[in-house]
Amino acid sequence: MKKIIGIGIIVLFFYGCKSYVQVFDTSSTNTKVEDELYVFENDSLKISYSFWAEKGLMTFSIFNKLEKPLYIDWKKSSYIDNSVKLNYWVDEEMSKSLEYYGGYYYDGPLLKPGYAINYSSGVSISSTIKIERITFIPPSSNYYRSQFYIFPIKYFKLDERTNFEIVPRSDNPKKKTKVYEKTFTKENSPLIFRNFLTFSFSEDFKTEFYIDNEFFIDDIKEMDKRHFEQYRFDETRRGRFFIKDEFGKPIRFSPFKKGSSFYIYLP
Repeated sequence: MKKIIGIGIIVLFFYGCKSYVQVFDTSSTNTKVEDELYVFENDSLKISYSFWAEKGLMTFSIFNKLEKPLYIDWKKSSYIDNSVKLNYWVDEEMSKSLEYYGGYYYDGPLLKPGYAINYSSGVSISSTIKIERITFIPPSSNYYRSQFYIFPIKYFKLDERTNFEIVPRSDNPKKKTKVYEKTFTKENSPLIFRNFLTFSFSEDFKTEFYIDNEFFIDDIKEMDKRHFEQYRFDETRRGRFFIKDEFGKPIRFSPFKKGSSFYIYLP
């Protein structure tokens, strides 16, 4: 009898627990927003950014607008986290550099801005390769890069007095849920991050120019996971059939998804 009661208490405990998510919004000091992506553009190139992934991901594309080649020197380029310099290139094989970068390093497939890793699947690099130092971008073509997590921590601890709003829950509007929110300026933001890139129009880099794009977290929301994401069903078929990915797994969709934001599942 005691065993049955114990099992019942455990079941009630797990069913009573809620899962939460934090959504991080960002701002930029020197880019503009186009189609929910950050964009920097000059006469020579166009850089588009998207961060939407768990823990955030510095994903960007570089489009060469000219009719001549464009070169990037990754040894002279860095991702900068609250003034901490992280190298895009080290003179080691990737298997060693993964350890070198620790939790910051993203080891999945290269992504295009505006596309995210599917919630239900993940890909990792198992082979050992040499990362190129100089990247050549042909005229009128794109280059894609995704290498560093933006916020590689478990969660951000919100103050107990953080303001909240009671709203209809996304998965069931008949039910209410609390959404906690804290806003920041650049001066008190928990994270300011930059993407510093060195370019040249010649492979010998006798003449160089630099792009330094800056971003910061300006808003954090904490909410019930059921409010953050839901499964959708294929309404073209009779019955309740999940919309699935190429691997046959149901896809979860979030109304908070945009290229200037990212999220963390709370442990």
